[in-house]
Amino acid sequence: MRRQFKLSGRGPVCIIGADIPGVERRHIAKAFRALGSADAVFGPAPDGGYWLVGLRNPTLATPAAFSSVRWSSEHALADTLASIPGYGTTLIDTLRDVDRAADLLA
Repeated sequence: MRRQFKLSGRGPVCIIGADIPGVERRHIAKAFRALGSADAVFGPAPDGGYWLVGLRNPTLATPAAFSSVRWSSEHALADTLASIPGYGTTLIDTLRDVDRAADLLA
């Protein structure tokens, strides 16, 4: 993600997962609106991860950002937030992502 933010140029920029069946245009618009006053925005997932991450200024994605994250775990969002101390962050809507076949049933 850090690399994608660096390659994106000027912000704001949001990255979403491709496995979010409930995502709608209004969710993305809400994320970009949140970046009007926050440095970072996250769309939490019920499993402790997140379906969206956005940065007002992609250059904020320093080498420390997104480091030491226990990916694909219930700690992913908390670890990511810990990797960006001092950022003003906002959380938007919680949406489910599809990590396992059982997630499709939900």
